[in-house]
Amino acid sequence: MDLTLLLTQIIGVYLLVAGLSGLFYPDRMQKAMAEMTRSYLLPYFDGALALLLGLLLVLNHNIWDSAAEIIISLFGWIALVEGLALMLLPHGFIMGIAKKMVSKQAATGWSIIAILLGAYLAYMGFLV
Repeated sequence: MDLTLLLTQIIGVYLLVAGLSGLFYPDRMQKAMAEMTRSYLLPYFDGALALLLGLLLVLNHNIWDSAAEIIISLFGWIALVEGLALMLLPHGFIMGIAKKMVSKQAATGWSIIAILLGAYLAYMGFLV
């Protein structure tokens, strides 16, 4: 199986599920983000996972040809930068940014973007 096709399917389903969860349960997302602002372990652990995922994607799929390939590559670069930020920047600075993203409007906006990107990738990965 082609790596782009596999990643399109995996990331497409992930974004769909994450987006729908955020849209249907915005309170859960707000509580999770609030919990993250109180914890020192969660941001570090999330940063380590994001850094690993970002490195895997960037080192194996840094392709900028089709729309799906661009989305996957951007996903990898965003994960890489997020992982570096969560692991290297001071906790207070990161949590200040996180608190601004906790509003229901922000959660709804990010959820809709995730659903749209996930639907596109799932369509490209499973139906095309």
